[in-house]
Amino acid sequence: MTDSMDANGLENRLAFTLKHWCFWQSAPCPEANGWPDGDILPYQQGNADVGFLPAMQRRRLSPLARAACAVAWRSRSKSGDMPSVFCSNHGESQYYFEMLEDIAGAETVSPSRFSQCVHNAIAGLSSFHSASFLPYVALAGGTEGLFSAFLEAGGMLLDVPQVLVVWYEQPLPDAYLPYLPGTDVTWALAMTLTRAGSAGRQLRLTREPSNDPTSQENGLPKLVQAVIHGQSSGSCRQDRSIWHWRLDDVS
Repeated sequence: MTDSMDANGLENRLAFTLKHWCFWQSAPCPEANGWPDGDILPYQQGNADVGFLPAMQRRRLSPLARAACAVAWRSRSKSGDMPSVFCSNHGESQYYFEMLEDIAGAETVSPSRFSQCVHNAIAGLSSFHSASFLPYVALAGGTEGLFSAFLEAGGMLLDVPQVLVVWYEQPLPDAYLPYLPGTDVTWALAMTLTRAGSAGRQLRLTREPSNDPTSQENGLPKLVQAVIHGQSSGSCRQDRSIWHWRLDDVS
């Protein structure tokens, strides 16, 4: 939920009740005490477990889609169906880079491959697999990075009691690495958020405007690291802002 706005009309304080979170990455997670009320799914030699789906549907999922669908499914199984926000900076970068190479080589592009790499494809697949008819939004991180999903969720919670937020990324194709930092693993994080003040742990975020030049994060975003390692407060610099977060034990 939004508390206030800055001079540019952007919310600079957000507060939620964190009901549940779920994380998966394509490498073993070091043993650590993550935030309460969460799950770290087993990495299974780098393949997220989507055994809840029929074999035909499992085969059609990319590694990134498997990751996002796995954490979303776990969250919905614990909290029920709800509107959702899916957020990724680059999405199915491996797929669309292959398509660009095919176009450059004057080859035809597979319509099915194209349909799998559009930015809302993973959100649509997750909704379909869950038989959900509730709204979903697919975001690119932009200048606010993964925090843009909190802005969207805060608006949605004005009308609904809970929202599922899913972030996901994968390693970029090698050709992009000299220009864009990124992660060296495929990962996905889901959070079930309700309105601030509900019973449970309170997640509070503050946005501080900043015009200082900065480079994007390499590896897992700092907030994601905080979740899985149990760091209850911290901050992260984005292109035009610094975001601070704090997880309080009680409302």
